[in-house]
Amino acid sequence: MPTTIDAPVAFSIAASRALGERLGDSPTTAALRAEAAAVSTVKAWPDSYAERPWKYYPLRRFALDGYAPALPESRQVEVSGGAQAGVTVSTFEAAKDAKQRDLIDRRLGSAVQPTANRFAAYHYAFLSGGVLVDIAPNEEPKQPLRITRNFSTAKQFAAPHTLIVTGANSRIDVIEDYRSSDEDMLVFPAVEVLPGPGSTVRYTAIHRWGANTRVFGEQRMVPERDSAFVGLSVVTGGSVVKSHIESSLTARGSSSELYALAMGTDAQHIDFYTLQDHIGPDTRSDLLFKAALTGHSRAAYYGLTRVGVGAKNADANQQNRNLLLSDTAKADSDPVLEILTSDIIRCSHGATAGPVDQEQLYYLQTRGLRHHEAEALLVRAFLGQVLDRVPDEALRDELAAVLDAKLG
Repeated sequence: MPTTIDAPVAFSIAASRALGERLGDSPTTAALRAEAAAVSTVKAWPDSYAERPWKYYPLRRFALDGYAPALPESRQVEVSGGAQAGVTVSTFEAAKDAKQRDLIDRRLGSAVQPTANRFAAYHYAFLSGGVLVDIAPNEEPKQPLRITRNFSTAKQFAAPHTLIVTGANSRIDVIEDYRSSDEDMLVFPAVEVLPGPGSTVRYTAIHRWGANTRVFGEQRMVPERDSAFVGLSVVTGGSVVKSHIESSLTARGSSSELYALAMGTDAQHIDFYTLQDHIGPDTRSDLLFKAALTGHSRAAYYGLTRVGVGAKNADANQQNRNLLLSDTAKADSDPVLEILTSDIIRCSHGATAGPVDQEQLYYLQTRGLRHHEAEALLVRAFLGQVLDRVPDEALRDELAAVLDAKLG
């Protein structure tokens, strides 16, 4: 029988059940919550020495002591763009329509498993603030859907969840904007993306957390045939932002493009683990993650591109680039290929870390720019390679402004 691990009373099985009752869980969601709560009492935190995705963030002293699960009134969720034809958006608590409720019951937890690790278990045990995005078949909403989440209460533990389900041959752009105050808090978000056959989902996560927020997130995409996913993560805030991002390319002809931009200052720790898992035939993936770091900030990247035996004609690329703007900034990059078949189109990877080009910096200074202005211009050009892949001009300008504000 598994050994039970002590946890604060605020995170007990009884506390999880009480939260579910308050939120009006359906029987299916209540069972999922109960399973996760039970798992959280027997699973240990990941071992940074034995589990490679956790290599760069030791968890020896990690604990929930002093925190309490977020109550509904301690968070704000705002949605815009949900009134378009073919778009259904609802919080889990407000999903009283039989179709919405059935969709949540069937799909919640199907991509990000509650038993994956202790972080996922605590997420589902204390899930609050879930949002369902359901796109009807053959619909292409003209405006992006935006979900803005704001957290402000000190010492809260928040577990927001976003579930995106799209019908066949549809197309949707979803922007999720995470914000928090400068209070000390923990956030365990999860995002599940389930594109239908022939559909396209663009998902952008903007992490502009407060200075004392620690974030440990899970995101997983599981497509159907010929569907496409484009994910972008932009990180400028938070003391720790650790994201696990997976694309499980199980269906023939499915594709995944993963992009990220990170600006680290002070002692920020920005940590990505990615998995591009080619399982079905004729699948494609591309990945470009870039970080610019100053102060004592640190960026860590561990990415695995796996091509399975059945992934005939796989086409995969993985690149991580880091720009070090101070002598005390640090970047760890560990891109990995695991190829189990020779019948592929391409499988490549690469990584770099270093300072700005001194010749380029000198050239700009000879043209009248001061040192910090020249450096900022080079940083913008470095990050611009990812921004240029954002087709929505308004979003591209918004992200550029977020990064400019961080650059100062």
